[in-house]
Amino acid sequence: MKRIVVPFVSLLLAMMLATVASAQGLQPGTGNVNFTVMNMSETATAHVRADYVNQSGVVEKYVEKDIDPLSSDGFPITDSGLPDNWLGSVIVSADQEIVAFAQARWELGTYGDGKTAGAYNGFTAGSDKLYFPSLSARAGKQVSSISVQSAEGPSESETIPISIKYYDRDGTLNKEVTDTLLKGTQKTYDLMDAGLTANRPDGWLGAAVVTATGGDPIAGAATMHWQEYTGAYSAVTGGGTTANLPSATRRIDSGGDWLQYTAVIVQNLDESTDASVTVDWYDRLGTKLFTFNDTVPANSSHGYNTRQTGSDVPDHTALHNALGTNWNGSVVVTSNNSVDIVAVANLQWTDESPVGLAATSYSSEVSGYAETFIPATFRRLSGATWKQFTGLIVQNVGTAACNNFDVEWRDRAGNMLLSYEDSLSPNISHGYNTKNPADMPSSGWSNIDDLGSDFRGSVYINAPGCELIAIHNTLWPFWTDSTTYNAFGK
Repeated sequence: MKRIVVPFVSLLLAMMLATVASAQGLQPGTGNVNFTVMNMSETATAHVRADYVNQSGVVEKYVEKDIDPLSSDGFPITDSGLPDNWLGSVIVSADQEIVAFAQARWELGTYGDGKTAGAYNGFTAGSDKLYFPSLSARAGKQVSSISVQSAEGPSESETIPISIKYYDRDGTLNKEVTDTLLKGTQKTYDLMDAGLTANRPDGWLGAAVVTATGGDPIAGAATMHWQEYTGAYSAVTGGGTTANLPSATRRIDSGGDWLQYTAVIVQNLDESTDASVTVDWYDRLGTKLFTFNDTVPANSSHGYNTRQTGSDVPDHTALHNALGTNWNGSVVVTSNNSVDIVAVANLQWTDESPVGLAATSYSSEVSGYAETFIPATFRRLSGATWKQFTGLIVQNVGTAACNNFDVEWRDRAGNMLLSYEDSLSPNISHGYNTKNPADMPSSGWSNIDDLGSDFRGSVYINAPGCELIAIHNTLWPFWTDSTTYNAFGK
C-alpha cells in the first residue's frame, strides 16, 4: 500500500478549529481543513483509505473511497464523522500512487470579514529533517505556527524525539526546543510562544530547522497569519543549488494603487557554510530583467520584496524600477558555492485587486518533471457571480524547448472534459486560467465552457523528455481569499 501523510494544523468538524495564533498575536477565528487526493495511475482505479489519528495516537475514524485513473476526490471534514473540536492528523493509504493537498479555511476572525484560507501539500514520504524558510512572530502584524507530524503508523505509546531550532535573518540561533511526538500524531507550535521577540520592537523574522533526532520520518506545515489574510506551505525536506519559482508579481494600477506583490524567502540549508547566491528575475517571455548577488547565513533565510524597501534586496530602487508596475514573471535563485538552498514565495494581493486582501505561499523546485499532477482545480460560478476559479501556472525550467505537451482536465467522476496541447521555450511560464484567457492556447480557452459552472477536478500534464514545474492558485471570491499549492511531479 502506498502511503501519503497529510500534516494538518488541525482537523475539526463543523468549522470548529481551535485558533492557531496566541492571544498576543492575531486571531484568525475558527475553521476546518479539507483535503483532496489524486490517483496518479493512468489505467487503474485507486482504493484510498484516510485514517484520522487523534492526539493520543488512536485512529478514531476512517473514510474509504475509490478514485478513477488520473482523477481526484475530496475528503471534506464534514464527512469524517468526527466530533466537534477534534484535533489530530491524517494518514492516507492507497493501492496506487497518490498525491494530495490540504485546504484550510478560517472564519469569524477579528479583522475584515473574518475569512481567511491557506493550502499546503501532503507528503508522499517523511524525512528526518524539515526546513521552514518563511516564519514570523510580529504581534499584531504577522504570526506563524508550525505543525510537525510523525510520518509513521499511529501508536498510543511509542514516541519519537524532535528538535526545533529557530534562526533569525542574521543567522543567529535564537532558540532550540526539544519535544516528543507519539507516532502518527502531530503537534503545533505557536511562534509567539517561543520567546523570540525579546528586545525586538518590530518582532522576529526568520527560519526553522526541525530534526527527528532519532532518524524517524516526520512531515510538517506552516501557517502565516496577517490581520486579514493567511498563507500556508508545506515544510521542505531538502533543496539543491537551484531554486525555481514560476510565479512572482509586482503590479500597480494606473491610479497608483497596489494590486499584487511578492516576497521571495531563500533559506540556506547548510549547517555551517554561508550561501553565496544569485537572484535572477524574469518576465513571462523569459527575458532576464534584473539580477543581484547576496549572502545567506547558514541555516537562516533572507527575504526579497517587490514592494517593501526593508528586505534584503541590495538595491530596492533598482529592482523595483527594473520590474516596473505590471510585472508577472518568475524568479531563479542559484547557489554559487555548492550550498543547498530552497525558497518560498509569499504572493500577496491587496484590497484593490479582484480577489481582495489575500496571501498565498508555495515552495521552489530544484528541477522539472516529465509528468505533472494537479489534484484540485476549479471553475465554479452562479450566474455571473464567481465562487472559485483556477490560475494554474506552468513553467519550463529545462534548457530545451518543450513542444506539444498534453494538458488534460478531468472531473471527479474521471471524465476528461478538456484537453489541449501547449509548448514552452526555456524559462517561459504559461498561465491557464478558468475565468480569464491568460496564456491558455486558443484551443483550450475556446472550450473552457466544457468544464461547466460547478467544476472540481484534476489536471494531468504529460510532457515526455521535458522539465516542467507548476503551481496552482485557487482564486476564491466566494471566500474573499485565495490559496496556492505546488503541483506534484514525476
